[in-house]
Amino acid sequence: MTLSGHRYLARYNRDDGMKISAIQLLKLMFIIGAIVDGAIAISWFLIAFGLRIPNILNGHVGTGPDYQLAMLVAAMFMAGWTAVLAWGAVKPIDRRGLLLITSVALFLSVIVEFVFFRDALGGAGFLFGVTKRTLLSVLFAASYFYSLKDIESLDST
Repeated sequence: MTLSGHRYLARYNRDDGMKISAIQLLKLMFIIGAIVDGAIAISWFLIAFGLRIPNILNGHVGTGPDYQLAMLVAAMFMAGWTAVLAWGAVKPIDRRGLLLITSVALFLSVIVEFVFFRDALGGAGFLFGVTKRTLLSVLFAASYFYSLKDIESLDST
């Protein structure tokens, strides 16, 4: 059976009326990721252009042109990843690997902050950012593996 056949079956699986299909879950995760990353990119662009607001990921309020340049570069990369996640929503089954890559990157960012920057970044903003990234990492990985299981169950029928 072709991959396009999988998409059709996944979308119209009538076995469980309330069961969310792999394509719906993946598309939802891609859209959530694009929205979250887009919001982060906007906030980082605002920081880069001089607005003194806390970094949405960790609560840090930096100053100086070096910090602003770093935030500008980070904002450009985040905007690019926003576009990649939006692109993933167009063909979620084919591009689901992007969610696994994103999940690993989010989880690694949490580990790096705990190991190297916990003393500098503590506080409610840091806790919120770590919790949000951990939750998104788990959701993205779970949706990726769910889609594999959902497609395998279609193969066995």
